[in-house]
Amino acid sequence: MRRLTLFIDADDTLLDFDAAETRAITQTFEDYDLLKYDNIIERYKVNNLKAWKMFEVNEIERDDISTMRFKWLFDEYGIEGIDLHKINDLYWSYLAQGADVIEGAREFLEKVKNDYDLYVITNGTAFIQDSRFKLSDMSKYFKKRYISENLNTRKPEKAFFEYIEKDIGSIDYENSYIVGDSLSSDIQCGINSGIKTIWFNRENKQNTKNIIPNYEVKSFEELYDLVETIRKA
Repeated sequence: MRRLTLFIDADDTLLDFDAAETRAITQTFEDYDLLKYDNIIERYKVNNLKAWKMFEVNEIERDDISTMRFKWLFDEYGIEGIDLHKINDLYWSYLAQGADVIEGAREFLEKVKNDYDLYVITNGTAFIQDSRFKLSDMSKYFKKRYISENLNTRKPEKAFFEYIEKDIGSIDYENSYIVGDSLSSDIQCGINSGIKTIWFNRENKQNTKNIIPNYEVKSFEELYDLVETIRKA
Protein backbone atom coordinates (compact mmCIF):
# COMPACT_ATOMS: atom_id res chain seq x y z
CA MET A 1 0.00 0.00 0.00
CA ARG A 2 1.07 3.54 -0.74
CA ARG A 3 1.93 6.07 1.96
CA LEU A 4 0.08 9.30 1.30
CA THR A 5 0.92 12.82 2.40
CA LEU A 6 -2.01 15.07 3.26
CA PHE A 7 -1.61 18.84 3.50
CA ILE A 8 -4.78 19.86 5.36
CA ASP A 9 -6.17 23.37 5.67
CA ALA A 10 -6.97 24.62 9.17
CA ASP A 11 -9.94 27.00 9.18
CA ASP A 12 -13.29 25.44 8.29
CA THR A 13 -11.58 22.19 7.40
CA LEU A 14 -10.08 21.09 10.73
CA LEU A 15 -11.13 23.92 13.04
CA ASP A 16 -14.51 25.62 13.02
CA PHE A 17 -13.54 29.19 12.21
CA ASP A 18 -17.12 30.36 11.81
CA ALA A 19 -17.96 29.36 15.38
CA ALA A 20 -14.75 30.88 16.74
CA GLU A 21 -15.24 34.08 14.74
CA THR A 22 -18.86 34.52 15.79
CA ARG A 23 -18.06 34.09 19.46
CA ALA A 24 -14.98 36.35 19.33
CA ILE A 25 -16.58 39.21 17.42
CA THR A 26 -19.71 39.05 19.58
CA GLN A 27 -17.60 39.36 22.74
CA THR A 28 -15.60 42.19 21.19
CA PHE A 29 -18.63 44.17 20.10
CA GLU A 30 -20.28 43.62 23.47
CA ASP A 31 -17.22 45.11 25.16
CA TYR A 32 -17.43 48.13 22.84
CA ASP A 33 -21.24 48.45 23.13
CA LEU A 34 -21.67 47.88 19.39
CA LEU A 35 -24.27 45.13 19.42
CA LYS A 36 -26.97 47.83 19.35
CA TYR A 37 -26.28 48.27 15.62
CA ASP A 38 -28.46 46.08 13.40
CA ASN A 39 -26.71 43.19 11.66
CA ILE A 40 -23.26 44.44 12.67
CA ILE A 41 -21.87 40.93 13.21
CA GLU A 42 -23.02 39.77 9.79
CA ARG A 43 -21.61 42.92 8.18
CA TYR A 44 -18.30 42.41 9.98
CA LYS A 45 -18.07 38.88 8.54
CA VAL A 46 -18.69 40.21 5.03
CA ASN A 47 -15.93 42.78 5.41
CA ASN A 48 -13.56 40.29 6.98
CA LEU A 49 -14.05 37.82 4.13
CA LYS A 50 -13.54 40.63 1.63
CA ALA A 51 -10.22 41.54 3.27
CA TRP A 52 -8.94 37.95 3.28
CA LYS A 53 -9.91 37.46 -0.38
CA MET A 54 -7.99 40.63 -1.26
CA PHE A 55 -5.02 39.28 0.70
CA GLU A 56 -5.12 36.02 -1.26
CA VAL A 57 -4.67 37.89 -4.55
CA ASN A 58 -2.04 40.34 -3.25
CA GLU A 59 -4.30 43.39 -3.29
CA ILE A 60 -3.55 44.12 0.37
CA GLU A 61 -0.94 42.93 2.86
CA ARG A 62 -1.57 40.86 5.97
CA ASP A 63 -1.25 43.84 8.32
CA ASP A 64 -3.95 45.66 6.34
CA ILE A 65 -6.56 42.99 7.08
CA SER A 66 -6.78 43.73 10.79
CA THR A 67 -7.56 47.43 10.30
CA MET A 68 -9.35 47.55 6.95
CA ARG A 69 -12.15 45.15 7.95
CA PHE A 70 -13.04 47.37 10.91
CA LYS A 71 -12.55 50.62 8.96
CA TRP A 72 -14.96 49.51 6.24
CA LEU A 73 -17.46 48.37 8.86
CA PHE A 74 -17.32 51.55 10.92
CA ASP A 75 -17.55 53.73 7.81
CA GLU A 76 -20.66 51.81 6.82
CA TYR A 77 -22.32 52.48 10.19
CA GLY A 78 -20.90 55.96 10.74
CA ILE A 79 -19.09 54.83 13.88
CA GLU A 80 -16.24 57.09 14.98
CA GLY A 81 -13.65 57.29 17.74
CA ILE A 82 -12.62 53.63 17.99
CA ASP A 83 -8.93 52.77 17.70
CA LEU A 84 -8.74 50.15 14.93
CA HIS A 85 -5.63 48.47 16.32
CA LYS A 86 -7.00 48.20 19.85
CA ILE A 87 -10.31 46.68 18.83
CA ASN A 88 -8.50 44.25 16.56
CA ASP A 89 -6.15 43.21 19.38
CA LEU A 90 -9.15 42.52 21.61
CA TYR A 91 -10.84 40.51 18.87
CA TRP A 92 -7.65 38.50 18.32
CA SER A 93 -7.42 37.71 22.02
CA TYR A 94 -10.90 36.20 21.94
CA LEU A 95 -10.34 34.45 18.60
CA ALA A 96 -7.22 32.73 19.92
CA GLN A 97 -9.47 30.87 22.37
CA GLY A 98 -11.62 29.36 19.60
CA ALA A 99 -10.78 25.66 19.70
CA ASP A 100 -13.95 24.24 18.10
CA VAL A 101 -13.16 21.20 15.93
CA ILE A 102 -15.08 20.36 12.75
CA GLU A 103 -17.30 17.30 13.16
CA GLY A 104 -15.43 14.11 12.31
CA ALA A 105 -11.99 15.70 12.11
CA ARG A 106 -10.53 14.15 15.24
CA GLU A 107 -11.92 10.71 14.42
CA PHE A 108 -10.44 10.94 10.92
CA LEU A 109 -7.01 11.93 12.24
CA GLU A 110 -7.04 9.10 14.75
CA LYS A 111 -7.64 6.61 11.94
CA VAL A 112 -4.96 7.93 9.58
CA LYS A 113 -2.23 9.14 11.95
CA ASN A 114 -0.04 6.04 11.65
CA ASP A 115 -0.28 5.42 7.90
CA TYR A 116 -0.16 8.96 6.50
CA ASP A 117 2.16 11.94 6.73
CA LEU A 118 0.05 14.86 7.90
CA TYR A 119 0.74 18.60 7.69
CA VAL A 120 -1.36 21.70 8.37
CA ILE A 121 -1.39 24.55 5.85
CA THR A 122 -3.05 27.84 6.74
CA ASN A 123 -3.19 31.52 5.88
CA GLY A 124 -4.15 32.34 9.45
CA THR A 125 -2.31 34.49 11.96
CA ALA A 126 0.50 32.54 13.64
CA PHE A 127 -0.11 33.13 17.33
CA ILE A 128 -3.85 32.61 16.92
CA GLN A 129 -3.45 29.32 15.06
CA ASP A 130 -0.82 28.11 17.52
CA SER A 131 -3.18 28.84 20.41
CA ARG A 132 -6.18 27.19 18.78
CA PHE A 133 -4.28 24.03 17.88
CA LYS A 134 -2.88 23.79 21.40
CA LEU A 135 -6.28 24.26 23.03
CA SER A 136 -7.94 21.76 20.68
CA ASP A 137 -5.15 19.20 21.23
CA MET A 138 -4.85 18.74 17.47
CA SER A 139 -1.12 19.42 17.09
CA LYS A 140 -0.20 15.85 18.04
CA TYR A 141 -1.47 14.49 14.74
CA PHE A 142 0.74 16.62 12.50
CA LYS A 143 4.40 16.62 11.59
CA LYS A 144 4.34 20.40 11.23
CA ARG A 145 2.08 23.41 10.72
CA TYR A 146 2.87 25.77 7.85
CA ILE A 147 1.40 29.22 8.53
CA SER A 148 1.65 31.84 5.82
CA GLU A 149 2.64 34.58 8.26
CA ASN A 150 5.80 32.60 9.07
CA LEU A 151 6.56 31.80 5.42
CA ASN A 152 6.39 35.35 4.03
CA THR A 153 3.98 34.09 1.37
CA ARG A 154 0.37 32.89 1.22
CA LYS A 155 -1.93 30.37 -0.34
CA PRO A 156 -2.57 30.15 -3.28
CA GLU A 157 0.92 31.32 -4.31
CA LYS A 158 3.25 28.67 -5.71
CA ALA A 159 5.91 30.01 -3.33
CA PHE A 160 3.91 28.58 -0.41
CA PHE A 161 4.71 25.01 -1.43
CA GLU A 162 8.15 25.89 -2.70
CA TYR A 163 8.95 26.83 0.89
CA ILE A 164 7.38 23.62 2.21
CA GLU A 165 9.27 21.43 -0.26
CA LYS A 166 12.55 23.05 0.72
CA ASP A 167 11.73 22.59 4.40
CA ILE A 168 10.65 18.95 4.08
CA GLY A 169 13.39 18.05 1.63
CA SER A 170 11.08 16.83 -1.13
CA ILE A 171 7.41 16.32 -1.90
CA ASP A 172 6.17 13.06 -3.39
CA TYR A 173 3.81 14.65 -5.88
CA GLU A 174 2.34 11.33 -6.96
CA ASN A 175 1.19 10.56 -3.43
CA SER A 176 0.46 14.02 -2.01
CA TYR A 177 -2.91 15.76 -1.69
CA ILE A 178 -4.14 19.14 -0.49
CA VAL A 179 -7.39 19.00 1.49
CA GLY A 180 -9.26 22.23 2.04
CA ASP A 181 -12.58 24.04 1.94
CA SER A 182 -11.51 27.06 -0.14
CA LEU A 183 -11.44 26.84 -3.92
CA SER A 184 -9.59 30.14 -4.29
CA SER A 185 -7.00 29.41 -1.60
CA ASP A 186 -6.51 25.66 -1.09
CA ILE A 187 -7.53 24.19 -4.43
CA GLN A 188 -5.95 26.98 -6.47
CA CYS A 189 -2.76 26.52 -4.44
CA GLY A 190 -2.69 22.86 -5.44
CA ILE A 191 -3.23 23.74 -9.09
CA ASN A 192 -0.45 26.35 -8.96
CA SER A 193 1.90 23.92 -7.22
CA GLY A 194 1.18 20.74 -9.17
CA ILE A 195 -0.32 18.92 -6.18
CA LYS A 196 -3.57 16.98 -6.41
CA THR A 197 -6.51 18.46 -4.52
CA ILE A 198 -9.51 17.35 -2.49
CA TRP A 199 -12.22 19.97 -1.99
CA PHE A 200 -13.72 19.60 1.48
CA ASN A 201 -17.19 20.87 0.65
CA ARG A 202 -19.14 20.06 3.81
CA GLU A 203 -21.72 22.79 3.11
CA ASN A 204 -22.41 21.38 -0.37
CA LYS A 205 -21.64 24.67 -2.09
CA GLN A 206 -21.97 25.03 -5.84
CA ASN A 207 -18.66 25.50 -7.62
CA THR A 208 -19.17 28.64 -9.70
CA LYS A 209 -15.46 29.25 -10.22
CA ASN A 210 -13.17 27.96 -12.95
CA ILE A 211 -11.18 26.12 -10.28
CA ILE A 212 -11.56 22.36 -10.58
CA PRO A 213 -10.43 20.03 -7.78
CA ASN A 214 -9.33 16.46 -8.45
CA TYR A 215 -11.83 15.18 -5.89
CA GLU A 216 -14.69 16.49 -3.76
CA VAL A 217 -15.92 15.21 -0.40
CA LYS A 218 -18.59 16.48 1.98
CA SER A 219 -17.46 14.91 5.26
CA PHE A 220 -14.49 13.35 6.97
CA GLU A 221 -16.13 9.97 6.53
CA GLU A 222 -16.12 10.51 2.77
CA LEU A 223 -12.55 11.79 2.93
CA TYR A 224 -11.40 8.67 4.77
CA ASP A 225 -13.07 6.36 2.25
CA LEU A 226 -11.49 8.29 -0.62
CA VAL A 227 -7.91 8.39 0.65
CA GLU A 228 -8.03 4.76 1.76
CA THR A 229 -9.18 3.77 -1.74
CA ILE A 230 -6.31 5.75 -3.24
CA ARG A 231 -3.81 4.35 -0.75
CA LYS A 232 -4.80 0.75 -1.45
CA ALA A 233 -4.98 1.08 -5.23
